Amino acid sequence: MHRILLLCLIVASAGAQPLDTLMQIDRLFSSWNNATPGGMIQIKRGEKIIYNKAFGMADLEHNTPNTIETISESGSVAKQFTAMAALLLVSDGKISLTDDVNKFIPELPKYAAVITVHQLLNHTSGLKDWGVLYALTGWPRSTRAYNNEEALRIICRQQSTNFTPGTEYSYSNSNYVLLSYIVERVSEQPLTQFTEERFFQPLEMNHTKWRSNFREIIPNRAIAYDHTKEGFEQLMPFENAHGPGGLLTTTSDLLKWNTLLEHHSIGGDEVYKWRIQKGKLKNGKEIGYASGLFIDTYNNLQKISHTGATAGYRALLSYYPQKKLAIAILSNDSWFDAGGIDKKIATLYLGSEKTKSLETAPISASESDLKKFEGTFKSVREYDIIKLSLKEGKLLLNEKPTSMIHKDTVFENGTKWAFVNSFTIIAVHSDTSSYKKVLPPSKVIDEYTGNYYSEEVETNYSITKKGNDLFLTIGAFPSLRLSPETKDGFMNNSNFYEFKRDKRGEVTSLEVNMSRCERVLFKKKKF
Repeated sequence: MHRILLLCLIVASAGAQPLDTLMQIDRLFSSWNNATPGGMIQIKRGEKIIYNKAFGMADLEHNTPNTIETISESGSVAKQFTAMAALLLVSDGKISLTDDVNKFIPELPKYAAVITVHQLLNHTSGLKDWGVLYALTGWPRSTRAYNNEEALRIICRQQSTNFTPGTEYSYSNSNYVLLSYIVERVSEQPLTQFTEERFFQPLEMNHTKWRSNFREIIPNRAIAYDHTKEGFEQLMPFENAHGPGGLLTTTSDLLKWNTLLEHHSIGGDEVYKWRIQKGKLKNGKEIGYASGLFIDTYNNLQKISHTGATAGYRALLSYYPQKKLAIAILSNDSWFDAGGIDKKIATLYLGSEKTKSLETAPISASESDLKKFEGTFKSVREYDIIKLSLKEGKLLLNEKPTSMIHKDTVFENGTKWAFVNSFTIIAVHSDTSSYKKVLPPSKVIDEYTGNYYSEEVETNYSITKKGNDLFLTIGAFPSLRLSPETKDGFMNNSNFYEFKRDKRGEVTSLEVNMSRCERVLFKKKKF
């Protein structure tokens, strides 16, 4: 009798959730224990909290466990708060979505096309990511105490954008640095104060604040950790930059915030519609990003979400409005895959999502059909390099086997590669990209050596030769080996370095391309 009563109490306290479902959720976090970092997870369905637990340790050094009230950092989940602040000012009539950003940030260069406030909100401005720009100086984020002023400074030194504003989507934290400044300059209040008054206080988000001073003592805050061979080490965001990220909060506060997607109690229906309105490119194509929110579907149900990652912190806030299912996750474990866990939780409550594969049944391929694909190709739009080679009757793409599904199309790892002509192939995945055949690397590398300087990042690069290899050195940092990939093009990890020549064929500059940051120019010094 007592056992039956206890079981009923457990089920009732979990919002009448099947114990098997709750146990399956528990198992998703089974790798966290009292010797590891961990996280906090809260799930809400309708008005009921159906899961609210904490795992692992908030502070390994002082043996402090995570609790359901532990404060952690939300990474880019914070973008929706900055976006909401800007949209409230639009609703107030103080700014317009179509306003030229230069109206509020006059120090930003004027580019080939106007950048609008709306383009900042949905990442279609083409602005280079400020953190990646600083990585080009040898000091990536988390290695120096950056602030918003330094972020703005390097953004405004860029003489070009990644693409013509409004023509493409490219996620960039620079957009939300500028939005933070627009909110502050128009409201004449710091972002910290504006957000506190307009929504943290009204929503009783009593454990939420911006990390505008990383030295501030925050009681009950989790320390962020990275994994090492020996175990764990701290990986904290020792910087004051905030707006694109930098929001300290709890899972409970995040779900309080999430109620605005249902009740629209702040900003009303108009602001809500702006928040979830997907961006559109100039060609009319719709993208999946709105204002600090990804708008997607899962199992034919709308999904509104955003993940976050800053230093060793990981986060996620997702909402499935048709089922009124909300999931908030905060973690101080750098290896934690918040997006993957969200999908597994959604599957438990919403069923498995049916996915369509682009792959069709393979066909027999003649050597001539395969041989025509051979060569090194570079993405027309970006700097992705692929190599197609024929070995022992199989066509390999970057050393991985492909299968022929049409005499002009091969398939590899979710992507179709279609032969157009001897110089062009097209990749078809969620989008379509063109790749052009490029010349093989030059065997003569002496002409690349020298010193290069970039005014955009105020940094010197030294290019030297050691044996038959080329190396890049930034100040006193360890040299990076540049691997030859194309004529004048080299790679290091996923970064592409391309030397440029004048009309006489002499090397005059170096363009550096990284994710979210393209064509940063370094001019070769003359002696």
